[in-house]
Amino acid sequence: MSIKDFVVSASVAVGNVASRERDRDTMARHNDGRPRPVEDRAKGRVKAVVREGTAKLVVSQTAHMGAKELAKRVSQETLKKVFGVLAKSPAAAAGSALFAFDVARDGARFASGRIDGGEFAERVGGNAVGLAGAAGGAYVGSFVGTLAMPVVGTALGSVVGGVIGGIGGDTYGRRKVRSVLGRDDEWDDEDDWED
Repeated sequence: MSIKDFVVSASVAVGNVASRERDRDTMARHNDGRPRPVEDRAKGRVKAVVREGTAKLVVSQTAHMGAKELAKRVSQETLKKVFGVLAKSPAAAAGSALFAFDVARDGARFASGRIDGGEFAERVGGNAVGLAGAAGGAYVGSFVGTLAMPVVGTALGSVVGGVIGGIGGDTYGRRKVRSVLGRDDEWDDEDDWED
């Protein structure tokens, strides 16, 4: 795997973490209802982002190697082709693994009753489009960054592109799922402006 592939797949992970920030529990109150101090909330949020970011970075980097190994070892022809394609594209392998990671986590939240079916569908749709946006943004950002300043520009452009693409794609995907489910009114802020 080249350095550019490493940077792009890592940027997909960063974009995914940024796009999923709206789903993170803010922990604004103690269990007894008292508000938490802002510094405690900030520390908790930073810890959660670092923990999730580290896990997703590891997933994004090992997905490519796992796809290569599975392409060699599986016997079914269709799976061999799928893993072969993922083995050739680190960003696609990272996106697929991160999608599975987030769907499994949101599935557990849905099964435990912490989110409802509509929110689960919204998160899955946003995650799918957000990962595609993060991958596209990371590739475009790395290209533009390389033109501006090789190596440093490649890394910076890829990360910025991944974050912008991830957040934009996630927002677009969620809106589309909401419109399909007939929950468009939750995105409408017009009622807030009426007297």
